[in-house]
Amino acid sequence: MRNMNKKIIKADKLVGEVTPPPSKSVLHRYIIASSLAKGISKIENISYSDDIIATIEAMKKLGANIEKKDNYLLIDGSKTFDKEYLNNDSEIDCNESGSTLRFLFPLSIVKENKILFKGKGKLFKRPLSPYFENFDKYQIKCSSINENKILLDGELKSGVYEIDGNISSQFITGLLFSLPLLNGNSKIIIKGKLESSSYIDITLDCLNKFGINIINNSYKEFIIEGNQTYKSGNYQVEADYSQVAFFLVANSIGSNIKINGLNVNSLQGDKKIIDFISEIDNWTKNEKLILDGSETPDIIPILSLKACISKKEIEIVNIARLRIKESDRLSATVQELSKLGFDLIEKEDSILINSRKNFNEISNNSPISLSSHSDHRIAMTVAIASTCYEGEIILDNLDCVKKSYPNFWEVFLSLGGKIYEYLG
Repeated sequence: MRNMNKKIIKADKLVGEVTPPPSKSVLHRYIIASSLAKGISKIENISYSDDIIATIEAMKKLGANIEKKDNYLLIDGSKTFDKEYLNNDSEIDCNESGSTLRFLFPLSIVKENKILFKGKGKLFKRPLSPYFENFDKYQIKCSSINENKILLDGELKSGVYEIDGNISSQFITGLLFSLPLLNGNSKIIIKGKLESSSYIDITLDCLNKFGINIINNSYKEFIIEGNQTYKSGNYQVEADYSQVAFFLVANSIGSNIKINGLNVNSLQGDKKIIDFISEIDNWTKNEKLILDGSETPDIIPILSLKACISKKEIEIVNIARLRIKESDRLSATVQELSKLGFDLIEKEDSILINSRKNFNEISNNSPISLSSHSDHRIAMTVAIASTCYEGEIILDNLDCVKKSYPNFWEVFLSLGGKIYEYLG
């Protein structure tokens, strides 16, 4: 009996032209901001990944009118938070989208509401404690129904919110969207060092476009005036550097892909992949190269592949947060690239690459089984790794890429990659 969950993938060098999908980070935010504005907004350059669909459906549950077209959205927030959408036992299904859950958790209670959040996979194993701690202070009830459901009951209050900076910037974004709508003024205080600050930059840029003013005091605190009003507008979503990273690394290890639609002035932190590639290629010292991955967790798997190919000793540090993604992404990256014969050592907070002495690569021309760990970024990293592996790779759960890049495998095929049925 055939195993329908596994496929054989193979590629030499990828050649052709690609227009990457729109930035998921920007698109989430534009959908939410448009849904909070009275009047119609048009958001162009759309990709309906599972995460984006989750945010669209969530905002509809709060009253937004959203029309999905082939490559654009029409969004009217005139009825968002109307009484008919509140306290009616409604559910928000976040699927596996951490952004949807964390952005909408405070937003759903801008007005008094009782609402059930549900999801699947490892969504509710990812931290929510910064919200729980703050909501408890304001008598907002959070009740776990089971491992995949949480009931939220109460009303968000203006005031002071303290958030750890090293867990996820998504908590800060959720509050930045919500607090300007409340009657009083508020403040978000960041405890410790803020990681992934580029995502906050994207949030603040989005809020500014939609008429919301936030005072940013050096990422240590954010001052938010209450009673602000979102203004509708028409915007185009730029290409997603977290997806572009796969093709940039592919080009740096021998492929020839023309990449369209890049915004060279993008605020996206994952644009750092360009600097990382340059740093690796130009490193000529005998000592180990240290790369800090704290600001760019999404590109660490594909960056690890680039580091492996370089044959230079490299350590990617400050990446413990990868352990609370769709998979333990730190461990998964080490496991799967090691199966291809590369030299990686897993540490608690880093990956050490090409450090072993007298390391012998395994024969890389025989079929080998790898796992996606049901993680879209691991699956896409394996796809690019196939360009430097002579044999066939057997990979499970190719469909997991739908979380962020629904047509990734079609693009892979268009660039010369091959996918076969696995008959084992």
